[in-house]
Amino acid sequence: MSEVTQERESQVAWRLTQVAILAFITIFILSVTDKDLDDVSNQLQDSTLVENQAPDDLLGIHSEVQVTTSSSILDNSDDLRTFTFVATGELLIHEFVADAADLYGSTGFDFSPMFMKVAPIILGADLAICHLETPLSPDNSVFNYYPTFQVPYELADAINWAGYDGCSIASNHLLDNGVEGIGVTISHLENSGIKTTGGATKLEDSKPSWFNPGGISVAHFSYTDLMNCDINGICDGASLPLNPPWLANHLEVKKILSDANSAVDNGAEFIIVSLHWGEAYSSEISDSQKKIMNELLSSDSIDLIIGHGTHVIQPVLKLSNKYAVTGMGNFLSNQPGDERRSCPQCPPSTQDGMIAWFSISDLSDGSISVIDAGYVPTWVDRSTYEITPIGIGKPDTLNTEAIRKSELRTDGVIGTDLRKLVFEN
Repeated sequence: MSEVTQERESQVAWRLTQVAILAFITIFILSVTDKDLDDVSNQLQDSTLVENQAPDDLLGIHSEVQVTTSSSILDNSDDLRTFTFVATGELLIHEFVADAADLYGSTGFDFSPMFMKVAPIILGADLAICHLETPLSPDNSVFNYYPTFQVPYELADAINWAGYDGCSIASNHLLDNGVEGIGVTISHLENSGIKTTGGATKLEDSKPSWFNPGGISVAHFSYTDLMNCDINGICDGASLPLNPPWLANHLEVKKILSDANSAVDNGAEFIIVSLHWGEAYSSEISDSQKKIMNELLSSDSIDLIIGHGTHVIQPVLKLSNKYAVTGMGNFLSNQPGDERRSCPQCPPSTQDGMIAWFSISDLSDGSISVIDAGYVPTWVDRSTYEITPIGIGKPDTLNTEAIRKSELRTDGVIGTDLRKLVFEN
């Protein structure tokens, strides 16, 4: 029996209890949107999982844990549509993350234990979107982990298991394996029930992902401002836009505004834009990012920006009632590296991530807007590669000092425009 397996067995009682607490907390979060608690419980129980299912009885355990939330700006009304949305940072699968998934899996790779602690929060949202930075392998016959990536395709199953509905895929690594790699990645995700946007192998497939949470039509777009490899997978630098341009969506303001306006014409009521941008490992927002953010959020068509690419948390900015989460850090990775693979340029903050949470609703003036927003800091425990939500339950690790440092780093960067979700006993 492996050391990893022994460790998990020795902690299983506490972890199952923690999952129950997280599920209960998620129900309280969702109550902000006046959603019926019975419906939430049913949603959690009925969510489709791949292989590993959370025990049904855990969701019925009572707890005194409560979530502190701000008052809604809306009066209660059955006529107002509403939904909750969560987004998370970069899924950057290095070889040691994959090695752990290999140990977790009875046959093949199993990444789902890494999402165990955060899955109740993700599952509890009406809409959840991830950012997949590493292309998937067609059949696991070949793997690459750096500087180009081709990772176990079972990651798609874990993304579904964790509760995601869609993923942005536009990133500097999208063409690491050429055009074929794009098609393979999209195919694996779609076969696992995950919608994708950000790249396509055919013009007719170059379009946003569409969702209908709470009866509100949502369009999700994904763009990148950097590309490592060309359409043949030759990775000595590639310029954007590509030819043909639909292979990877180029972060170009006029194109994004045109795409968003077209989506509105096609019925979109709320538009989310994922941007892969920024200077790697810098928690400071660049002048270019600020300019792009202001141009996009000044449009009536774009409602929310979700940023990735720097591998560290960046500040959250607000323009009127619109948010730009400029950088969400790494949600799952092996950064900042160790003796197995050093990353001297990676600061400790590359181990930090976040779950951004939004409540979106009809307003009395007929518009649709974010009415409440918050975040949960996360930290990757690289002894198990489990994603730890900070501030929820008791950490099942001795490395509490590292978790506290991570929390302080994230809180110090986020700023005052997004409040940390506080859970009280």
